[in-house]
Amino acid sequence: MKTKLYLALFCVAFFWGTTFLAIRIGVETIPPFILAGIRNLISGSIIFLFLVFQKKLEPVSLRQLGRAFLLAILMIVLANGLTTYSEKYITSGLASLISTLSPFFVLVLNLVLGNEKLSVKTTLGIALGMLGIFLIYQNSLTDLLNPNYRIGVFALLLAVLSWAVGTIITKKGSTNSLSMLMNVSLQMLIAGVVLTISQFYFTPEISTVNWSLNSILAMVYLAIFGSVVGYVAYSYLISQMPSTKVSVLSYVNLVVALFLGWLILDETITARILVAATLIICGVVIVNYKKVK
Repeated sequence: MKTKLYLALFCVAFFWGTTFLAIRIGVETIPPFILAGIRNLISGSIIFLFLVFQKKLEPVSLRQLGRAFLLAILMIVLANGLTTYSEKYITSGLASLISTLSPFFVLVLNLVLGNEKLSVKTTLGIALGMLGIFLIYQNSLTDLLNPNYRIGVFALLLAVLSWAVGTIITKKGSTNSLSMLMNVSLQMLIAGVVLTISQFYFTPEISTVNWSLNSILAMVYLAIFGSVVGYVAYSYLISQMPSTKVSVLSYVNLVVALFLGWLILDETITARILVAATLIICGVVIVNYKKVK
């Protein structure tokens, strides 16, 4: 049991950190929503075929379909789709940095819903996280005057909020729910269709001629490691651990994403970004730290 839990923790912490880089490479030549759409159609089909061969397909009721549709919209169409869209306008490092707000969004929503109580360490953690975000934008307020930069940042903030809401709904669960793999496969297939249709709505004429090999390989990588491995591992973790605890893994994603963005894409890591990242990580750790009895 512990081995499976640790393996899932590694998959979410490491592979989701690499997805920021892969998305950035993918959107260089592939439209963002169709990139996210095809990614999820591939991953959803892989899991579906696995269930077919294992003879583990389950009948789906209207209630179960409705829940899967809601989570697909929140956690894949909005969260994943808007994250992919945002990286057309901002760096993978900045995208991963903003994504570390996820634990705070989950915490605040849990506080509002009464699932958690406000404490001194929670307040301190939130304050440190907000200070980190302030440092990032203290000298970058003029960047917000750039429409593309502004769109990228706001799209990602909405993505993080959608992910937080979906995480809490997933944690609450439901009676007579589908198995984890069946649920994940259904969500991915629904989201894949919605995202692909959305891209054709915005850009009716899509040509694959200019799609580079690097972008296509990035899309395949995202489908296998970002979605099949990462999302299945996340769904498993959320069923085994508190939602706030699982969301903390975003700070490990940050470290992986910042390093890979610097190593492969030559993205700049300034002292200010490192200090901001440290403050955000400290805030997340403080919020979720508990003494071992």
